[in-house]
Amino acid sequence: MSNPHFQFKKFIVHQEGAPLKVTTDACLFGALIETVNAKSILDIGTGTGLLVLMIAQKSQASYILGIEVDKLSSDLAERNFSDSLWKEKVKVIHSDILLWSEYDNSKFDLIVCNPPFFTSHKKNADERKSLARHNDSLSHENLSIILSKHLSENGKAFIMLPPNEMNAFEKYCFIQHLFPENKFIIFSSEEKAPHLHIISFSFHPDKFSEEKIFIHEKGGKYSNRFMELLSPYYLHL
Repeated sequence: MSNPHFQFKKFIVHQEGAPLKVTTDACLFGALIETVNAKSILDIGTGTGLLVLMIAQKSQASYILGIEVDKLSSDLAERNFSDSLWKEKVKVIHSDILLWSEYDNSKFDLIVCNPPFFTSHKKNADERKSLARHNDSLSHENLSIILSKHLSENGKAFIMLPPNEMNAFEKYCFIQHLFPENKFIIFSSEEKAPHLHIISFSFHPDKFSEEKIFIHEKGGKYSNRFMELLSPYYLHL
Protein backbone atom coordinates (compact mmCIF):
# COMPACT_ATOMS: atom_id res chain seq x y z
CA MET A 1 0.00 0.00 0.00
CA SER A 2 1.45 3.36 -1.04
CA ASN A 3 2.04 6.13 1.47
CA PRO A 4 -1.01 8.45 1.75
CA HIS A 5 1.33 11.43 1.99
CA PHE A 6 4.90 12.41 1.14
CA GLN A 7 6.75 14.67 3.58
CA PHE A 8 9.32 17.13 2.24
CA LYS A 9 11.43 19.56 4.23
CA LYS A 10 9.09 22.50 3.78
CA PHE A 11 5.78 21.03 2.60
CA ILE A 12 3.68 17.90 2.49
CA VAL A 13 1.94 16.23 -0.46
CA HIS A 14 -1.23 14.36 0.44
CA GLN A 15 -1.87 11.82 -2.32
CA GLU A 16 -4.27 9.15 -1.02
CA GLY A 17 -6.33 7.78 -3.91
CA ALA A 18 -4.57 9.86 -6.56
CA PRO A 19 -3.95 8.01 -9.86
CA LEU A 20 -0.29 9.06 -9.90
CA LYS A 21 1.85 9.38 -6.78
CA VAL A 22 5.05 11.29 -6.00
CA THR A 23 7.96 9.68 -7.84
CA THR A 24 11.71 10.12 -7.84
CA ASP A 25 11.59 11.19 -11.49
CA ALA A 26 8.97 13.87 -10.80
CA CYS A 27 11.01 15.20 -7.86
CA LEU A 28 14.14 15.38 -10.01
CA PHE A 29 12.14 17.22 -12.67
CA GLY A 30 10.97 19.78 -10.13
CA ALA A 31 14.49 20.28 -8.85
CA LEU A 32 15.84 20.91 -12.37
CA ILE A 33 13.24 23.51 -13.36
CA GLU A 34 14.77 26.98 -13.52
CA THR A 35 12.60 29.77 -12.13
CA VAL A 36 14.83 32.85 -12.58
CA ASN A 37 12.86 35.90 -13.78
CA ALA A 38 9.58 33.97 -13.82
CA LYS A 39 6.82 36.00 -12.18
CA SER A 40 3.92 33.90 -13.45
CA ILE A 41 4.05 30.11 -13.77
CA LEU A 42 1.69 27.46 -15.18
CA ASP A 43 1.81 23.74 -14.36
CA ILE A 44 -0.17 21.69 -16.90
CA GLY A 45 -1.52 18.51 -15.32
CA THR A 46 -0.53 19.45 -11.79
CA GLY A 47 -1.77 16.23 -10.18
CA THR A 48 -1.56 16.64 -6.41
CA GLY A 49 0.57 19.77 -6.79
CA LEU A 50 4.11 18.46 -6.36
CA LEU A 51 5.77 20.61 -9.04
CA VAL A 52 3.88 23.74 -8.00
CA LEU A 53 5.10 23.36 -4.42
CA MET A 54 8.69 22.59 -5.42
CA ILE A 55 8.68 25.64 -7.68
CA ALA A 56 7.03 27.85 -5.05
CA GLN A 57 9.78 26.96 -2.57
CA LYS A 58 12.55 28.28 -4.79
CA SER A 59 10.96 30.95 -6.98
CA GLN A 60 10.08 34.62 -6.62
CA ALA A 61 6.93 34.18 -8.70
CA SER A 62 3.87 36.09 -7.58
CA TYR A 63 1.41 33.64 -9.16
CA ILE A 64 1.64 29.89 -9.78
CA LEU A 65 -1.31 28.11 -11.36
CA GLY A 66 -1.90 24.37 -11.67
CA ILE A 67 -4.47 22.92 -14.07
CA GLU A 68 -5.70 19.38 -13.33
CA VAL A 69 -8.44 17.33 -15.03
CA ASP A 70 -8.81 14.64 -12.34
CA LYS A 71 -11.18 15.88 -9.63
CA LEU A 72 -9.68 13.92 -6.72
CA SER A 73 -6.15 15.01 -7.64
CA SER A 74 -7.34 18.61 -7.99
CA ASP A 75 -8.97 18.47 -4.55
CA LEU A 76 -5.77 17.05 -3.06
CA ALA A 77 -3.72 19.79 -4.73
CA GLU A 78 -6.03 22.42 -3.27
CA ARG A 79 -5.54 20.89 0.18
CA ASN A 80 -1.76 20.71 -0.27
CA PHE A 81 -1.63 24.33 -1.44
CA SER A 82 -3.80 25.65 1.39
CA ASP A 83 -1.58 23.86 3.92
CA SER A 84 1.62 25.27 2.41
CA LEU A 85 3.75 28.31 3.19
CA TRP A 86 2.87 29.74 -0.23
CA LYS A 87 -0.93 29.48 -0.16
CA GLU A 88 -1.32 33.15 -1.13
CA LYS A 89 0.33 32.68 -4.52
CA VAL A 90 -0.53 29.12 -5.58
CA LYS A 91 -3.86 28.08 -7.11
CA VAL A 92 -5.36 25.02 -8.77
CA ILE A 93 -8.16 24.92 -11.35
CA HIS A 94 -10.06 21.68 -11.99
CA SER A 95 -10.31 21.61 -15.79
CA ASP A 96 -9.20 19.94 -18.98
CA ILE A 97 -6.28 22.07 -20.20
CA LEU A 98 -7.72 22.14 -23.74
CA LEU A 99 -11.05 23.53 -22.52
CA TRP A 100 -9.34 26.02 -20.21
CA SER A 101 -7.13 27.24 -23.04
CA GLU A 102 -10.14 27.92 -25.27
CA TYR A 103 -11.40 30.61 -22.90
CA ASP A 104 -8.23 31.92 -21.30
CA ASN A 105 -5.47 33.84 -23.07
CA SER A 106 -3.11 34.31 -20.13
CA LYS A 107 0.63 34.36 -20.75
CA PHE A 108 3.17 32.83 -18.38
CA ASP A 109 6.91 33.35 -17.95
CA LEU A 110 7.35 29.66 -17.15
CA ILE A 111 5.25 26.65 -18.16
CA VAL A 112 6.01 23.17 -16.84
CA CYS A 113 4.45 19.87 -17.79
CA ASN A 114 5.06 16.25 -16.93
CA PRO A 115 2.62 15.07 -19.61
CA PRO A 116 0.99 11.69 -20.24
CA PHE A 117 3.85 9.56 -21.53
CA PHE A 118 2.45 6.91 -23.77
CA THR A 119 0.93 6.94 -27.25
CA SER A 120 0.69 3.22 -28.03
CA HIS A 121 1.24 1.25 -24.81
CA LYS A 122 -1.44 -1.00 -23.36
CA LYS A 123 -4.00 1.05 -21.50
CA ASN A 124 -4.52 0.67 -17.74
CA ALA A 125 -7.82 -0.87 -16.69
CA ASP A 126 -8.20 1.96 -14.18
CA GLU A 127 -9.68 4.76 -16.30
CA ARG A 128 -8.18 7.54 -14.14
CA LYS A 129 -4.69 6.03 -14.29
CA SER A 130 -5.06 5.57 -18.05
CA LEU A 131 -6.01 9.23 -18.45
CA ALA A 132 -2.96 10.27 -16.44
CA ARG A 133 -0.54 8.00 -18.30
CA HIS A 134 -1.69 8.12 -21.94
CA ASN A 135 -1.79 11.14 -24.19
CA ASP A 136 -5.15 10.51 -25.85
CA SER A 137 -6.47 13.52 -23.91
CA LEU A 138 -3.40 15.71 -24.52
CA SER A 139 -1.49 14.90 -27.67
CA HIS A 140 2.04 16.13 -28.32
CA GLU A 141 0.67 18.40 -31.03
CA ASN A 142 -1.95 19.95 -28.75
CA LEU A 143 0.56 20.45 -25.96
CA SER A 144 2.94 22.26 -28.32
CA ILE A 145 0.09 24.54 -29.44
CA ILE A 146 -0.85 25.31 -25.84
CA LEU A 147 2.77 26.15 -25.01
CA SER A 148 2.95 28.47 -28.02
CA LYS A 149 -0.26 30.26 -27.00
CA HIS A 150 0.41 30.70 -23.29
CA LEU A 151 4.20 31.16 -23.11
CA SER A 152 5.37 34.75 -22.89
CA GLU A 153 7.74 36.06 -25.54
CA ASN A 154 10.82 35.51 -23.38
CA GLY A 155 9.44 32.62 -21.34
CA LYS A 156 10.58 29.03 -20.97
CA ALA A 157 8.73 25.72 -20.98
CA PHE A 158 10.13 22.67 -19.17
CA ILE A 159 8.87 19.29 -20.37
CA MET A 160 9.72 15.74 -19.23
CA LEU A 161 9.16 12.72 -21.50
CA PRO A 162 10.76 9.37 -22.34
CA PRO A 163 13.38 9.74 -25.12
CA ASN A 164 11.27 8.41 -27.99
CA GLU A 165 8.26 10.50 -26.96
CA MET A 166 10.45 13.60 -26.58
CA ASN A 167 11.84 13.14 -30.08
CA ALA A 168 8.31 13.18 -31.46
CA PHE A 169 7.31 16.14 -29.29
CA GLU A 170 10.28 18.23 -30.43
CA LYS A 171 9.05 18.06 -34.03
CA TYR A 172 5.74 19.64 -33.05
CA CYS A 173 7.55 22.30 -31.00
CA PHE A 174 9.65 23.20 -34.04
CA ILE A 175 6.44 23.88 -35.99
CA GLN A 176 5.39 26.26 -33.19
CA HIS A 177 8.83 27.98 -33.28
CA LEU A 178 9.78 26.58 -29.89
CA PHE A 179 13.35 25.37 -29.68
CA PRO A 180 15.35 23.37 -27.11
CA GLU A 181 17.67 25.35 -24.86
CA ASN A 182 18.71 23.00 -22.04
CA LYS A 183 18.54 19.23 -22.21
CA PHE A 184 18.95 16.82 -19.31
CA ILE A 185 19.36 13.12 -20.10
CA ILE A 186 18.23 11.08 -17.11
CA PHE A 187 19.59 7.62 -16.23
CA SER A 188 18.54 5.55 -13.22
CA SER A 189 22.17 4.31 -13.11
CA GLU A 190 25.31 4.13 -15.26
CA GLU A 191 24.49 0.54 -16.21
CA LYS A 192 21.15 1.44 -17.80
CA ALA A 193 19.98 3.33 -20.86
CA PRO A 194 18.45 6.77 -20.33
CA HIS A 195 14.76 6.61 -19.50
CA LEU A 196 13.84 10.30 -19.55
CA HIS A 197 14.66 13.55 -21.28
CA ILE A 198 13.95 16.89 -19.65
CA ILE A 199 14.14 19.84 -22.03
CA SER A 200 13.53 23.55 -21.65
CA PHE A 201 12.07 25.21 -24.75
CA SER A 202 11.94 28.88 -25.68
CA PHE A 203 11.13 31.07 -28.66
CA HIS A 204 14.58 32.65 -28.65
CA PRO A 205 17.23 30.23 -27.37
CA ASP A 206 20.63 31.91 -27.17
CA LYS A 207 22.48 28.73 -26.27
CA PHE A 208 22.12 24.99 -26.03
CA SER A 209 23.45 22.84 -23.23
CA GLU A 210 23.23 19.13 -22.49
CA GLU A 211 23.85 17.26 -19.25
CA LYS A 212 23.68 13.60 -18.27
CA ILE A 213 22.30 12.94 -14.79
CA PHE A 214 22.54 9.59 -13.03
CA ILE A 215 20.12 9.11 -10.15
CA HIS A 216 22.10 6.26 -8.59
CA GLU A 217 25.76 5.36 -8.39
CA LYS A 218 27.01 1.78 -8.51
CA GLY A 219 25.76 0.02 -5.43
CA GLY A 220 22.45 1.88 -5.41
CA LYS A 221 23.42 5.05 -3.54
CA TYR A 222 22.11 8.37 -4.78
CA SER A 223 24.65 10.18 -6.95
CA ASN A 224 26.27 13.38 -5.72
CA ARG A 225 24.51 15.36 -8.46
CA PHE A 226 21.12 13.97 -7.48
CA MET A 227 21.71 14.75 -3.80
CA GLU A 228 22.83 18.27 -4.68
CA LEU A 229 19.61 18.86 -6.62
CA LEU A 230 17.23 17.29 -4.09
CA SER A 231 18.86 18.37 -0.82
CA PRO A 232 16.60 21.45 -0.53
CA TYR A 233 13.57 19.13 -0.62
CA TYR A 234 14.23 15.61 0.67
CA LEU A 235 14.12 15.18 4.44
CA HIS A 236 17.17 12.95 4.72
CA LEU A 237 19.58 14.64 2.31
